[in-house]
Amino acid sequence: MTVASHFHSTRPMRFGLHTALPRGADFAEFARTVERSGFDVMTIPDHLAPTLAPFSGAATACAVTSRLRTGTLVLNNDLRHPVDTARETVSVAALSGGRFELGLGAGHMKAEYDAAGLKFDNGATRVDRLIESVDVIRPLLAGEPVDADGAHYCVRADAGSLVAPAGVDVPLLIGGNGTRVLQLAGRVADIAGLAGFSHNHDATEVRLTHFDAKGLLDRIAVVHDAAGDRFEAIELNGLLQFVVHTDDPAAAAAEVAGPLGASAELLLESPFALFGSYEQMAESLAERQRRFGISYWTAIDAWTGRESALPHLAEVIKLLR
Repeated sequence: MTVASHFHSTRPMRFGLHTALPRGADFAEFARTVERSGFDVMTIPDHLAPTLAPFSGAATACAVTSRLRTGTLVLNNDLRHPVDTARETVSVAALSGGRFELGLGAGHMKAEYDAAGLKFDNGATRVDRLIESVDVIRPLLAGEPVDADGAHYCVRADAGSLVAPAGVDVPLLIGGNGTRVLQLAGRVADIAGLAGFSHNHDATEVRLTHFDAKGLLDRIAVVHDAAGDRFEAIELNGLLQFVVHTDDPAAAAAEVAGPLGASAELLLESPFALFGSYEQMAESLAERQRRFGISYWTAIDAWTGRESALPHLAEVIKLLR
């Protein structure tokens, strides 16, 4: 049995759109457009920027749609105490009838920490804090007692004394690229988010460290080894950085690759990018599910100055369904 076939998944394919919209009255209509376009989930990032905050954005999107799920991709754990994260989560989950997915990460944008006057610890410490935070959040979401006494959080509470459980399931996504974060995903998450890239210490550089097929298989193996017998219960999510509809994939990939300091060949072969016709994109995603076991794909709505991924992936979704 090959490593790739070991990760094969027969789950129904799901699609998400990841967007960071400025505040405005058109957000409700945008959410309805995402739903009408066939997407299953709309996720919102968590950055200190003039965009919608994740929980209020998710709650609004659920309020104006009937089927669309919403989520965070991903919350910066250092911006909130885990009790507050759990309280906000169960509120949105309950108000939406269970259409909310909580995505957590360790935080990485040093400039945001500096602007807010927050201490930017090294990566190991931030991941330590995330691990402890999950140990607080998970029992609170389930309405269970908490007895956590760690280096970063000390929370002791009887069942339901701090946060009333939502009464609905709240899938937990843990996403990133680092080994310890993906090991955490393997141990406790319902969804493991795979990005294929890392940042340097202060997030001023993007490094495509696991952006090819070999790198992705390596990261999935980290999740698999940490998960053990529960691996089959974990949904794998892949973050599509580029969705480019074109009749000349090589030229389009070369244009995108230049600013990244990458090769066009890497982007054309990457599981985290789509170039070509709608038919080619659909075939590629189906093949990636067979090869890597990824059944949940999230596209970044648009890079600055680039065309939105929404209308193009919507056409691909139609073909796959």
